[in-house]
Amino acid sequence: MRQESEAILSILFAGFLFTLMGMFVKVLTPNLPAMEIVFARNFFGLIWVMVALWFNPPKMQQGGKPFVLLFRGFAGGSAMMAYFYNMSVMPLGTAFAFSATSPIFLALLGVIFTHQKVSLKVWIAIFIGFFGILLISNPTSISLSFSGLILGIYSGLGAALAYLSIAKLSKAYDTRVIIASLMLSGSILPLFTQLIPYEIYPIALFERFVMPTLWEWILILGLGVVSTYAQIYLTKAYSMGNPPIIGAMSYMTIFMATFAGILLGDKVPNIFVVIGMLLIVLGGSLAAFGKK
Repeated sequence: MRQESEAILSILFAGFLFTLMGMFVKVLTPNLPAMEIVFARNFFGLIWVMVALWFNPPKMQQGGKPFVLLFRGFAGGSAMMAYFYNMSVMPLGTAFAFSATSPIFLALLGVIFTHQKVSLKVWIAIFIGFFGILLISNPTSISLSFSGLILGIYSGLGAALAYLSIAKLSKAYDTRVIIASLMLSGSILPLFTQLIPYEIYPIALFERFVMPTLWEWILILGLGVVSTYAQIYLTKAYSMGNPPIIGAMSYMTIFMATFAGILLGDKVPNIFVVIGMLLIVLGGSLAAFGKK
């Protein structure tokens, strides 16, 4: 019981830190490319974790799952790129809502790839969740482009693929090693966007590098610290707690982010976007609790 309570507190604190991370991104992206911020966030975070591992090496661990660790890093790193892009072009709450569709995708992936027999409740959850996605992606409400919609959806799908591996990896590796794999991938993948000329594919995902000012370096450093600890507490929560309960509690982040975005100048979401967010929360919770 105590471990479950600690897991719930960890996910709520992680949600608060992720909201702060989103606020940092919103302040930085008018002047800096989103992919540059992804790189800086992961690179500084990787250094932070490696220093922690150097001074406090992990105890004896099973290991032996390098490909799962690599997959976790790629899926999580690419989803993070989509996530940061979303925060740079969408209201903060909408970007978080797209990312929070991961439990719905987890249920769907279980049906497709592992041929799990799921209840009617899970199918209803999947339908509700995707209807919520349609509502929050209403072009008349947030001027969302097709590429923005695809990247919004992938931020949830990629996160689902990454979360799928956490339970298996947590039995074989120290939490910080799992985080390091994500940050290493998240440091390398954004560099590939610099190989594609902006003029050929003009969306914010491929903007040129811009040298940050001193104040922007300070904000980037703050973002790295906040998001690193957010990821640590998120991984800790899923490793310690009951995943359905942790997943349901994590939805509080959507509403934290919506309020934070309004403080930073986002428009107050209209009724359809609010209903869409609530449907994603309902669908994700049903999907999580509807599976063993």
